[in-house]
Amino acid sequence: MTAEASADELRAANREVVEAFFASNLAKPEERLALWHPDGVKELPFAPAGLPKTRWEGRDEIVANTLANTGMFADCVHRDLVIHAAEDPELFFVTSRMVPEATFLGEPYPQSFIHVIRVRDGKVILQQEYFNSEILAEAERTARAKGRSPQQ
Repeated sequence: MTAEASADELRAANREVVEAFFASNLAKPEERLALWHPDGVKELPFAPAGLPKTRWEGRDEIVANTLANTGMFADCVHRDLVIHAAEDPELFFVTSRMVPEATFLGEPYPQSFIHVIRVRDGKVILQQEYFNSEILAEAERTARAKGRSPQQ
């Protein structure tokens, strides 16, 4: 087997992990949590100011963040998924949008994303999530005006 064939096989296997990661729904966090590497890192580089945390390191922190998000986000399913493989067989760039029913704290959440995903040993070891922070901030402001706020 050539190095090129080996890299192509690894890229294909890692792509399946990425597809499963985005097919999961926050309403069923166990689906996504099973795909995280024990040393995984989740980052929100362009998150709105004021968030208590924008980087989670290790599976325990990611599990805690995912479970907390379950109560704040509803019907957050990615659609219009486009997966771009990089030359590095572990690295993928993914674009997606939320389904129209998606909400944050009960408010509409019409968000689009760019994700940087790295897969190692069949698990996601890095997720960098880029999104329009103003959409999230506006949904939170509207929810707070109605007496709803995050429990984080």
